[in-house]
Amino acid sequence: MALFVDGPACAIDDLTDQDAGLLAVALNTGINLTTKIRLAQEEISTDLLLWLDKPKSAMLSPILAPWTPALHIDQIVVTPELKRWETMFALALVYRDAYFSELVDRFQFKWQEYNKCSRDAREDFIALGLPLVNDPVRQAGPPTLGTIAGPQSGGTFYASVSWVNAAGQSGAASLTSSLSFADGNLMTVSAPAAAPNNAVGFNVYAGATLDMLLLQNTVALAIGSTFTYVPGAGVDGELAGQGQIPELRPPMARCSCEARDREGKDMAGITGQVANLLVTKLTADGSGIMRG
Repeated sequence: MALFVDGPACAIDDLTDQDAGLLAVALNTGINLTTKIRLAQEEISTDLLLWLDKPKSAMLSPILAPWTPALHIDQIVVTPELKRWETMFALALVYRDAYFSELVDRFQFKWQEYNKCSRDAREDFIALGLPLVNDPVRQAGPPTLGTIAGPQSGGTFYASVSWVNAAGQSGAASLTSSLSFADGNLMTVSAPAAAPNNAVGFNVYAGATLDMLLLQNTVALAIGSTFTYVPGAGVDGELAGQGQIPELRPPMARCSCEARDREGKDMAGITGQVANLLVTKLTADGSGIMRG
């Protein structure tokens, strides 16, 4: 699974899977779906950071209290629950804007419904615990492809890479690079020059089709090295991976949406009382004008 900090957990296709009419709504209202997905991730990031900033005894159950290392947001792994939370939140943002743009009741209904689904998904995420890894491996950038002379038929080939840590854990595979070349050449693959501090090597996934990028090395390749892809001569291992899986799921102290809503209502009540006191003071002399 990818890390939360690798980028948005959902894509436009995930949103349209939930709402078949979404693209038409976005087109008619001028809403940028990519922007809404980014905003949803940023809002959830703020929520997660608030949890992580709490003292351990308040954020997590006593089970994790003795755990000495500080927790960081880059340790959080994207799980199906977190992805659904982000998807529903993005949909709520879309229909919120659509409603205020058109003032159509059906948009308000969908906004409220997706907002409820987002809160439910958040509660599911909390209930299953915080998905963490001890040594997070960031997603690699796309590889640099080149050619060298070799006995190979030409064509179009694809490759991606992933960083590997000292424990042999691989981060999420990078976005794919492609290269077309003539007969008599072989494709070379180089990982990005800037490697994470905890990376000890990288993996290469390559193939002739985007949906069949297979692992080409049995041990992590040295950082800074270049791999030569020879179709059919490699190990043809597993498909390009999604990254690390959670190693720890400490229970999270409940911080339910209902509690936060209740706090918000209490604050609104206090604000209203202050406003009433101010109005009373301003109108005490009957003029409605505050005097110095």
